[in-house]
Amino acid sequence: MLESQSVDKGELARLHTATCLSMTRFINGHQCPKLAHMIVHQLNQLLAHPELEPVSSARDMYLQMLEHWQKIAAQLLEQQHHARRIAVYH
Repeated sequence: MLESQSVDKGELARLHTATCLSMTRFINGHQCPKLAHMIVHQLNQLLAHPELEPVSSARDMYLQMLEHWQKIAAQLLEQQHHARRIAVYH
């Protein structure tokens, strides 16, 4: 049982690290809707992870980040659609 708990905690840490790496890629210039959507997905996975305490500062942080990244993803998607509409008319 202890081995299983340690694997789960390792999984949570890997997911956290992958999410941070995705955010770093986005901030360093790879600002596309797909990456923003992937970050939203990763944050949802973190929030759904069984090892994340139901009431914790980490959960609160992930919820705030999720809201923020959902807005970014929606804005980028809208910009992409707008750019496509303009391209059709030219």
